[in-house]
Amino acid sequence: MNPFDVLELPPDASPEDIKAAYHRLAKHWHPDRYTGAAKVEAESKFRELAEAFSTLKDPGKRLALVQQIPKTATAAAAPREKERETEAPQERTPEDWAAMAKQAFDEGRVDQAQALIQYAIRLDDKKAQYHAMLATFLEQGGGDLRAAVKALEAAIRLSPRDVESHLRLAAHFQTLGMAARAQRHLQTAREIAPNHPKLRQPAPKSGKGGKAAPAPGKKGTASAAPEATASLVDQLKDLWGRLTGKG
Repeated sequence: MNPFDVLELPPDASPEDIKAAYHRLAKHWHPDRYTGAAKVEAESKFRELAEAFSTLKDPGKRLALVQQIPKTATAAAAPREKERETEAPQERTPEDWAAMAKQAFDEGRVDQAQALIQYAIRLDDKKAQYHAMLATFLEQGGGDLRAAVKALEAAIRLSPRDVESHLRLAAHFQTLGMAARAQRHLQTAREIAPNHPKLRQPAPKSGKGGKAAPAPGKKGTASAAPEATASLVDQLKDLWGRLTGKG
């Protein structure tokens, strides 16, 4: 293993160049960003990078290594490095990682999508849409529902008027048996966007003469509270069906 090749550097690279190259490649190949077979490859590459950096940051070892390299190889390395600098891609931004996560999700690689969006959040945790994306990946991947709830709550803290996140939280809290929280988020969503398509309720069934059938109970008031509770449950069930496409 040639440490200069591992770090994609010419033999005359400076200590600063060596350090910069190591940090750039180590960030790219960090195992936490991969899963499955890709993680195994990343771990192997990460170890190689660490060994190469350990060798080249030692002035004595670096000098001994350079002396072993034929001069022709040293001379040829300069133009290759110049070409590499011209073609080297810019360091990826959080937006790039989020886009890669969406692409992985669209292609059915849900676990990888989760890892990528979590890395984007690690770089920039102030973007509400990143947390909402993580919740989507967790929902579709059959992950811990409470983890999806935590991600949606982070999205709402950053964007309090995010109607979709309020609606999804309402449905999740209903599934978790937390009716009060479900009602609170459903009400907030109604206040923000009363005409939102997912909040439209079907017209009540009417009796003879086109009038709505009166609710059972004395003077139509005895069952008002139970009806309100049942209505909320029905709304949340209908909302969950709309959100998951099962309604």
